[in-house]
Amino acid sequence: MSRTLTFPSSDAPALPIVSLDVPDDWHVLSTTAAVLAAAKEVEQGEFRPNVVVSISRFGSGYTLGTAIEAVVEKVSSIAGVVELGRDRPEVLGRAGFRIEFSYPDARVGTLVQAVRLALVSNGPTLDLVEVTGTATAAQAMQVWPEIRAIQASATLA
Repeated sequence: MSRTLTFPSSDAPALPIVSLDVPDDWHVLSTTAAVLAAAKEVEQGEFRPNVVVSISRFGSGYTLGTAIEAVVEKVSSIAGVVELGRDRPEVLGRAGFRIEFSYPDARVGTLVQAVRLALVSNGPTLDLVEVTGTATAAQAMQVWPEIRAIQASATLA
């Protein structure tokens, strides 16, 4: 005897639908492991500032605290990392977490990243939504307010 399991279904619900509001000079970017990504238009050959949304599925026992510990551990393991700040703003209309940091990159100099996290209850699962913004240190002087605004605009449809 066998049965068919289907995605999406009540046992395996679809991933959350996430929306971002972006300025006119930002466009959809296709990238691995992202459900949604946007990048700013730049001159050919320059690093493209970007905001990437990824979603990871966990069982019902997963907590925001566990997600925070994992991202802080990952950030701390980056060679030369400098933490720039962290707090617990609302993300996707629920309790969230934000950490910003910089680190050296051999290709582009210093990169600056901002990661925002939120857990979305989704039937029998919990979906961890990560909204990560990245720019070079030189670009961040001008584009960082845009990246933060895009991250703050993230909503669930």
